[in-house]
Amino acid sequence: MATTPPKALVLSALIAVQVLFGVNYIISKIVVAVFPPLMWASARIILSSVLMLLLTLLSGRKHPKIAFAFFGPLVIFALLGTIINQASFLVGLRYTTSTNSAILNTLIPVFTLLIVAVRGLEKMTFRKTVGFLLAFVGVLALRKVEDISLSDQTLVGDLLTILNCFSYGLFLAYGKKFIESHDPLWTTTWLFIYGSFGLTLIAIPDWYNFQMPTMTPVLWAAVIFAIFGATLLTYFLNFWALAHAKSSQVAIFIYLQPVVTSFIAWVWMNEAITVRTFASCLLIFLGLLTVIAKNRTDYFFLQPFKKLFNFNSSQNV
Repeated sequence: MATTPPKALVLSALIAVQVLFGVNYIISKIVVAVFPPLMWASARIILSSVLMLLLTLLSGRKHPKIAFAFFGPLVIFALLGTIINQASFLVGLRYTTSTNSAILNTLIPVFTLLIVAVRGLEKMTFRKTVGFLLAFVGVLALRKVEDISLSDQTLVGDLLTILNCFSYGLFLAYGKKFIESHDPLWTTTWLFIYGSFGLTLIAIPDWYNFQMPTMTPVLWAAVIFAIFGATLLTYFLNFWALAHAKSSQVAIFIYLQPVVTSFIAWVWMNEAITVRTFASCLLIFLGLLTVIAKNRTDYFFLQPFKKLFNFNSSQNV
């Protein structure tokens, strides 16, 4: 049986994933400005599949037993965590506003928590509920929820974005047991391979009409980062962390992405850090700390609320 890694290492992996995805949110705008979104998603995962396969073969790791128990569930998890997730997000972004997309994507941790709670995989404790609420409010404030514009013109895009969130929430909730039972390199490799077939089928029209753009140094750098940093490394680290952390914990770390994006905008684009930005980030960090805390001393600031709402002090946290 594989040894359990230190908690600090798992948390570091989750933070690294959000930093890479936060950077990718800005980098991707450079790429999709010249590449059709679905075609780029297809090309990116095909290249990542080849590289991941080579890396896994060179590592000499034993392939899981060739049986339906391994390859069968992978079809479902590739659909949820790669194909439906990526396609509905990218197409949804085309038919809604960036603001709507950013706000609606905050539903991923919410869906994940509800699914694991309904399935009885994790208890909806007071601590966890407060932590999610703190982080959720912080993200909504940071994303400027008052700017959301729900209308008939954005309905299709909004529904597709919600589908993306629900799909990934299902993946985090149902995929954990499978991922922790199999080799992370081979699991990631086959999820990429399955995903490349699915996304390529969806992107056939874009491939048919595609004309190669002029590749500038900036565009090359963005493409390389998107493949190595935002695909290979992020997906592997996320799957590895999911094998060693609760689904709800993996999900709530997604709320770090807007914090990373705001920091990048401050450093690279000279956007001002406002009181609202600072307060929102503080709420997000408090929410994260509350969810991952283990002992009462870790969340002493919650005790007044426990008494106020008359929660049982013996409740499992």
